[in-house]
Amino acid sequence: MSEYNHLFGRDCKLSGSVYAVSEIKGALSLIHGPAGCAFHQRLTPGRLYEPIYRLASTNITERDVIYGSEETLREQIKNTYKRYHPSLIVILPTCVSALIGDDIHGICQDIKSQVPCDLIYVDSEGFSNRNRESADDLMQEAAKSWIKPQPNACEVRGCGQEEVVKALIDQLMEEKDIIENSVNLEIFGRYRGCFERCLKEIQKIFTDIGISVNTTILGCTVDDIKRAPSAQLNIIMRDRMAAARMEEKFGTEYFRKRPNHYGIQGTERFFLEVASALSLEGEAESVLKFETKRTLEKIAEIKNTLKNNIFAVSASGFLINPYLTKVLKNDLGANIKYFVVNTQSLRNMNASDETLKIMLENMEKLIEEWELGFEFIINPRLETMRMISKKVDYILSDRPLPDNHAADIGAKVINLSPISHLLFLTSFKGYVDIGRFLVMKTQNRTSIKRSYPIISRFRYNPIDYPLIQDDSCVASCEMWSEIWRHRRDERSSQ
Repeated sequence: MSEYNHLFGRDCKLSGSVYAVSEIKGALSLIHGPAGCAFHQRLTPGRLYEPIYRLASTNITERDVIYGSEETLREQIKNTYKRYHPSLIVILPTCVSALIGDDIHGICQDIKSQVPCDLIYVDSEGFSNRNRESADDLMQEAAKSWIKPQPNACEVRGCGQEEVVKALIDQLMEEKDIIENSVNLEIFGRYRGCFERCLKEIQKIFTDIGISVNTTILGCTVDDIKRAPSAQLNIIMRDRMAAARMEEKFGTEYFRKRPNHYGIQGTERFFLEVASALSLEGEAESVLKFETKRTLEKIAEIKNTLKNNIFAVSASGFLINPYLTKVLKNDLGANIKYFVVNTQSLRNMNASDETLKIMLENMEKLIEEWELGFEFIINPRLETMRMISKKVDYILSDRPLPDNHAADIGAKVINLSPISHLLFLTSFKGYVDIGRFLVMKTQNRTSIKRSYPIISRFRYNPIDYPLIQDDSCVASCEMWSEIWRHRRDERSSQ
């Protein structure tokens, strides 16, 4: 649901900023804007599983818009501390307050001596989102990194989360003495079920190697953030621009997770390369040899079970990544016969023809190079999907197909969305969990009894789910995407 909330729900930069602040223990967002804007940010795409209850607002009115809202902001900063007693208040301007032109930076400087907690502000105005072309740049860089694994050079500015981290670097972090062989981990997900377990596994492996975890960013306390510059190395999963800023200000070098760090062997490679960056590769080899051996022993029984089924992969979202499909095929032993890619979802995200060409060519090249042994099919028609369904036992999908569409093609569909986070974790145990999930599904076992609401009876578009299968809706979606593609092409030709 998070993906669809991003695409169709309320999802401006402010939303990402509110989520990022909620990751920090003891921090509180003060939204400088109308009450309605703050109310709708209580449920953000980053954490649909739990609303953000601790959220303050300046509740500016029409009078504030006309005469200025700086005094309102001053009073609400004091009131926010008096009511919630946070360790950190993060002021998040909205489109309205930004258009007024309030001097938020000056107010923070004037009032910080009057509140006994830390105070920072973030550029979170919704209208300053990144442009649509940046999504195409990100996808193209990712596709190129499949062939030549390298850190993504594109800026992720505009999602709101990176802006929070950069504000913390500039306004909260303090110069510290370096702790030898220590690292910071960039990990979002303090409220997610797998966060603590994944973190414990990483910490244990690093400890066995001789590396200490200084702090996590952002799932940590305010004091942890202040002492983040004492780490010798930053390990980042996505936030390259903020890491570059921290290197510029404090000299902290960074190491970025790359596509070839997925899977069991990829996870081993990740830890070895981090250890090598700290000149501890010798200590790491024996530790990782043991972890890999233990993981393979646990997966052996899973592979023995999954080999009895034939699978097809239906990729229109996160599975459009050859490394993740390689995990299913090689690490877990899934007998995959077809790999089906639907590019319409990428087009809806503003992927250009050039980017799609690079992605598909690189995927096909790696499938052949790795000898994965399955047929690669692009944008199949309904008749082709029916044919595929007859030749496989299950279709592994990265999107929840509507029941009526699954019935149309005669398929048994296993939706991988509930475990998508496990594919991206830096965790040996995570791959064991993925395998157990597939075994449970193929043996028709389930941990909970599912219910099907009336809304599931609608006929949905099989490509742009959850778009209703209606000619006018489909035409509107195609027209919208085409308009943006023409606009991008016009800009690129200028």
